[in-house]
Amino acid sequence: MEMSYQIAVSFLVTVLFLSLFMFIVYKIRMIRNDRDVRKAYYNSISRIWLGVLILSFGLNTIIQFPTAVSYIIGALFVIFGAYNIWHFNAARKYFKGNIPIEDEAWADFNRKAKK
Repeated sequence: MEMSYQIAVSFLVTVLFLSLFMFIVYKIRMIRNDRDVRKAYYNSISRIWLGVLILSFGLNTIIQFPTAVSYIIGALFVIFGAYNIWHFNAARKYFKGNIPIEDEAWADFNRKAKK
């Protein structure tokens, strides 16, 4: 029992740090991009990683602190994180479908600018 507890906590902490790193990576990609649709696309991906961070934090709270208050708070974090993942995954799919349209518009703009 003790070994599985340590593995679960180690896994959740690893997911926590990985999701924090990926959140920062996609926020930087969003800031460095000039195109609006790609900014929104990278923002939605970063918010998905933020949802993973919140979800793993809630699960970690539930596993590490077995009290009623931590169960309630952890459940709220899990629900909010899962909602974040679900909502921004839908936004990511929407913006991913609009990227080719934006690429075409930028190519058309560049062709007109060179004339």
